[in-house]
Amino acid sequence: MPAPGSLRVRAQSRLGRHQAAWDALGTRQPIPTPFQRSWWLEGVGPTDTTYLLVLDDDRLVGGIALREARLAGVRRLVAPGPLVLCPDHLDLMAQPGAEGEVVAAVAHWLGRPGQRLLDVRGLVADSLLARAAGTAAAPADVAPYEPLPAPPEDFLSGRSSNFRRSVRRSTRRLAGLGFEHRRVTAEGLPEAVASFRSLQDDRDGRGPLVAALPTLARALTAGVAAGEARVDVLASDDEVIAASFAFVVAGRLSLYQVARSLEAEHDGAGTALLAAVIEDAVAAGCVEVDLLRGGEGYKSSFADATRQVMRLRAARGGVARAQLSAEDAARRVSARLRSRVP
Repeated sequence: MPAPGSLRVRAQSRLGRHQAAWDALGTRQPIPTPFQRSWWLEGVGPTDTTYLLVLDDDRLVGGIALREARLAGVRRLVAPGPLVLCPDHLDLMAQPGAEGEVVAAVAHWLGRPGQRLLDVRGLVADSLLARAAGTAAAPADVAPYEPLPAPPEDFLSGRSSNFRRSVRRSTRRLAGLGFEHRRVTAEGLPEAVASFRSLQDDRDGRGPLVAALPTLARALTAGVAAGEARVDVLASDDEVIAASFAFVVAGRLSLYQVARSLEAEHDGAGTALLAAVIEDAVAAGCVEVDLLRGGEGYKSSFADATRQVMRLRAARGGVARAQLSAEDAARRVSARLRSRVP
């Protein structure tokens, strides 16, 4: 059965000649996210990403990238790449003004016969993909963000006086010990990633991220080459005490990962480094800093506003619906058991 209207959906394993149009489309979304750029998708999922292209003849008007796996005969569609990489602000992309047609085309594609389960984390609120699936997405987390001032104002001038003093005191003290902010070049990426790993090794809960670093490093390398990823360190000539991975897409700075030394003499290194990265972004004309998923306390020093990060779970077909129900029931039982632990 053909899709309604003039649009059609084509699933393929590579963007091919549509790569430039895909990236151009990404910059026109309500929240242009690094996690839907072609370099990120090819870096984290070079062999198992499916691109759903919504086409008008051969012109790209919408699309989304998903990773497909199979479980007991059910096609499971999730965000590309390892789960621990936590991509945020994902959605079905659409040309402005064509949202309804794109949603209708993808809804038709998702509604074809077969067993199909969507489980996509990191969606925007009011998601077009949720509309296409006919299921409301549920809030899963928050992403703090803050509009950035126009030069020549500096970012810190708008933050609390206690935070300003803390950053400036830490920056001066660490500079006195020989540590300074450096933006890493493409040639220095392997060493910076190795430093990030050493700062994360043996930390509780960081094992899965450390295991995924080769995949993340591949995406970062491609992003730096595209001018949309940056790696920064706070370092002396012979020691790195903090490392940051960030992205700059369509005037938005996304602070993705930071690792820091826990030595007492290096106190404040992570905060000083992030403040320096943000000040760079202000000078470059960025309009927003996004601290991405997670409501950790330190983020409130950098940002006052928050966005919802959503999770969409939807099923098509009896077996897929049974899997979804069983997983939801197991999750509820697990949550109850955890709540009873003293």
